[in-house]
Amino acid sequence: MTSAGTAGSGRSAGAQRVLDAALELFSEHGFEGTSLQDIADRLGVTKAAVYYHFHTKDELLLALVEPAFDELLALADSGLQARRRGGLDVAGYVDYLLRHRRVAAYLTRDPTAMSRPGLVEKGTRMREQVEAMLLGGDGDDLGNLWGAATLQALAGALLAAPPDASEEWLREELTELGAHLRAGYRKAARRRGGSGTVQPQTGMKPDR
Repeated sequence: MTSAGTAGSGRSAGAQRVLDAALELFSEHGFEGTSLQDIADRLGVTKAAVYYHFHTKDELLLALVEPAFDELLALADSGLQARRRGGLDVAGYVDYLLRHRRVAAYLTRDPTAMSRPGLVEKGTRMREQVEAMLLGGDGDDLGNLWGAATLQALAGALLAAPPDASEEWLREELTELGAHLRAGYRKAARRRGGSGTVQPQTGMKPDR
């Protein structure tokens, strides 16, 4: 299981231990139900030792989720390019989900954390970028629909997976699930004669 942080983040080993303990406690008791003292007690250190790395819970929460947010923004940028080359990078998205599985699972179960002042702006920007990847760009309506469904289905499947499932098993199953969904999209596109653009419904009869 990966830690709360990412390799190359520049954090000290002590700061990473605080982040890992915080994620465990946030997942168990929620952001509001966890104090800096609780984190110190979990680590067996003084509150001052935690405060040395992070002065507030909000600062700690931001440090927990920022690597995942930044990577998803980069994935959204590359995803727009992938759409123009003919498809989403499903394997890349699966790898992203696996790297940040613990953080994603926590945020899904504690949505109030996303309303904290330090995360509102980042969360809004992330959603806008990801929506641009899923719903905008050069894709047609059908591709947008199936692309959004594929990414959301993969995220939902990961969160529903047994907690002791190995990373290798998850990668194989999620990638296969993505392949089936991509095949479904191609079938739908053929059924519609290659045009996936939805025509606006005006309620008017066509001219004769």
